[in-house]
Amino acid sequence: MTKNDSKIATNKITKIAIFLVLIIISGMIAIPVPAIGVPFVLQNMLIMMAGGFLGKKYGTLTVGIFLLASLLGLPFLSRGRGGVGLSFSPGSGFLLGFLLCPLTISLLLEKLGTRNLWCIIIAYIIGGAVLIDLMGSISLAYYSHTSWLTGIAMASIYLPIDLVKAVLASVIHQRLKKETYLEEMHDSL
Repeated sequence: MTKNDSKIATNKITKIAIFLVLIIISGMIAIPVPAIGVPFVLQNMLIMMAGGFLGKKYGTLTVGIFLLASLLGLPFLSRGRGGVGLSFSPGSGFLLGFLLCPLTISLLLEKLGTRNLWCIIIAYIIGGAVLIDLMGSISLAYYSHTSWLTGIAMASIYLPIDLVKAVLASVIHQRLKKETYLEEMHDSL
């Protein structure tokens, strides 16, 4: 491994660690939804951004590490929850959506591009808000013993706020990517 390869590896590990910390800290921000049992959270916004900033491989790895640690019992999910029991709860579909989100957003950004804010917004909405809520609707329906359409209706209460988070994450993505790109250009000169 050359010195440059070591620098690149350190850079990737640092970015993964930063996103892990941001995702964990964002779990402290949750608004309970007693009727459904799954709170409004900020974590999904940071998970969307992990896909946009770290790419499909490292974004998915970051979220996978976060979920594995949570399922092993570390209190990283909203309201300090953790443990394997979460795999068998109304929120389990949302957790699967969390894992698929970075991969989907990255693939959409590869196809749509990142030069136009609207393309970024579409990728974040489809690969983030819609995907996570759609996956959540499956577990909500299953654990409430209702139809999938009822699960979709239950999950739809999250969609307006998740759309706002997806748009906000898209704007942050575009602004920070510009800055990162300029810094990389400056460093290479």
